[in-house]
Amino acid sequence: MPLLIGSIVVNYLFGSALARRPSRQLLGVAVVFNLALIGYFKYLEFLAESLGAILSIEFQVGSIALPLAISFFTFQQIAYQVDVYRGRVKDRSFLHYSLFVTFFPQLIAGPIVHHQEVIPQMAGRTRRALTPENLIVGSMIFLIGLYKKVVIADGFAPFADMLFDNAQEAPTFIEAWGGSLAYTLQLYFDFSGYSDMAIGLARMFGVKLPVNFNSPYKAGSIIEFWQNWHITLSRFLRDYVYIPLGGNRLGEPRRYTNVMVTMLLGGLWHGAGWTFVAWGAYHSALLAVNHYWRKLTGHQGKHQAHGSPAYRFAGWALTFLAVAVGWVLFRAESWGDAIAIYQAMIGMNGFGALPSELRVVDSQVFYWLAVMLPFVWLAPNTQEISTRWTAEPALGMKIGTLPHPAFRLLGGGVTPFVLTGALASVLVLIAGQSGSNDFIYMVF
Repeated sequence: MPLLIGSIVVNYLFGSALARRPSRQLLGVAVVFNLALIGYFKYLEFLAESLGAILSIEFQVGSIALPLAISFFTFQQIAYQVDVYRGRVKDRSFLHYSLFVTFFPQLIAGPIVHHQEVIPQMAGRTRRALTPENLIVGSMIFLIGLYKKVVIADGFAPFADMLFDNAQEAPTFIEAWGGSLAYTLQLYFDFSGYSDMAIGLARMFGVKLPVNFNSPYKAGSIIEFWQNWHITLSRFLRDYVYIPLGGNRLGEPRRYTNVMVTMLLGGLWHGAGWTFVAWGAYHSALLAVNHYWRKLTGHQGKHQAHGSPAYRFAGWALTFLAVAVGWVLFRAESWGDAIAIYQAMIGMNGFGALPSELRVVDSQVFYWLAVMLPFVWLAPNTQEISTRWTAEPALGMKIGTLPHPAFRLLGGGVTPFVLTGALASVLVLIAGQSGSNDFIYMVF
């Protein structure tokens, strides 16, 4: 709390000074202040260990506790400073600024919001917050997210943990793919579920947060994947790293360099470890190949909807496979674990096709995968489901054409509240019986 409050006060003072007199030097100081905070608490131990290994010197930095949500509120305030410098922030209230940073639905793990997106909604005196529609729409979106977390994500977690906790036990081809796909779905439903819960909680108070996931595993290319996975982080990296570096305006070689730098920073943002750096480099290479392919085929800047059904299917299959392979680096505790799992994924430890031959991963994972993979690929997402209750379930996501308030569809009166309460009670009971329910992204 002292760190969070101190960060808010200092950033507000920087913002006030930038609003009075925009200065690139002052903006640089403000950005460095925020990066220094996150650098000390999140990366100092990693840097000390890395330099120590290179120089054969042991640096003593002690054990540094990672403050909750520091990656999210730091990036949010960096974006605020840049937006003030660019003249995009009109509301200068300290109370509103504090609310913007500490708004509890999205404080812990996003979405990463812009000041001008939420403060006008919060500050409007004519806003009606606790309306039946907001309560029902918000509750339903929240419960969809809660279901994703406590039923689906936590259901996959034990199978993923079996593989990654026993990576050195020579898993077979089937085990490695079963466990890695389990983590592929666990991670998606965990963070997508959190984002839905944040959007739903905010909507109960009449505030629309930006959508953070839009069916990323249905993407037909790696470019499209990053347009739909952790959307607010991708937006931040694009607007405040990639474009300021020059984007695609300075020629192809510079474009690929900017992609590499941006994705390396994105990987490092997720965690202080070389596996995260490698994961960022891996995705930067995928993006470079995707951009080059579009240039070769004449589809530069176009959506993957073009081409024959077979072409689109191939694009989707390759994208999903590439993403799933990359998640091994994201989850592995060490280089040794990642290499061991990759070796198993290409069959170096045998195939182990029969349940009796599986030692590392429980065979039940394949029943889960058989049910949930088609669901991920074919079912509507939260925003599409929510259009049954409202035309704009999340900020800027106008999927429907007409509003469909839930309290009308469900019969009006107290019926929707009773149904919502009953579903919430069941999910809370499930959560209470399922042991640890940590959100994966809370450690980032």
